[in-house]
Amino acid sequence: MQNRTTPQAAQRILLAALMPLGLATIASAGDIQPLKTAVIKATTGLCHRGETCHVDRAGVWTPSIAVAILGASVAEQADIALYTDLEVSTRPEMYQCNGGEAQGCIFRMKYAGPGLLDYGATSGSTYVGSNITNTSITFPTGYGIVIPAGTPIYVHLDVRNTSLIDLKVDQDAWLYYVPYAPVSQ
Repeated sequence: MQNRTTPQAAQRILLAALMPLGLATIASAGDIQPLKTAVIKATTGLCHRGETCHVDRAGVWTPSIAVAILGASVAEQADIALYTDLEVSTRPEMYQCNGGEAQGCIFRMKYAGPGLLDYGATSGSTYVGSNITNTSITFPTGYGIVIPAGTPIYVHLDVRNTSLIDLKVDQDAWLYYVPYAPVSQ
């Protein structure tokens, strides 16, 4: 009689072998629910040197179905002297999220590019390093920010260009979500 191992038994054997290595997190299709991604492209347009460029609704995404946002990520993209304040919310203007009136407020971050050494120059520049990192937030299991269908989600930008050059500032916000259907009572 020939000894045959079923695929399920083989998976259990593999998981048992991987457990001491901390690698036993292989999931089957039944364990994973599809997570969707929305990318909101936002821009200030051309921001002249030395200016502050404030753009409410610099980018927008409107889900066609009710969604629960489970996380957000924004890559800090400044490797020059640039200060950026970014807000993701359903509010039509920036700086409307505060206290108990924060419904629809999803994500907020600020970052500043590295210092700029100009040695009194009026053109050219010397940069002190780079500031390209990621800023993100995820919510505890079972929690998410619920956004009704048809509700616009905006990226608001407030950018101070303290570099010696004019810049077109583009900033993407990534939202990770699942469709949401309330449980009927």
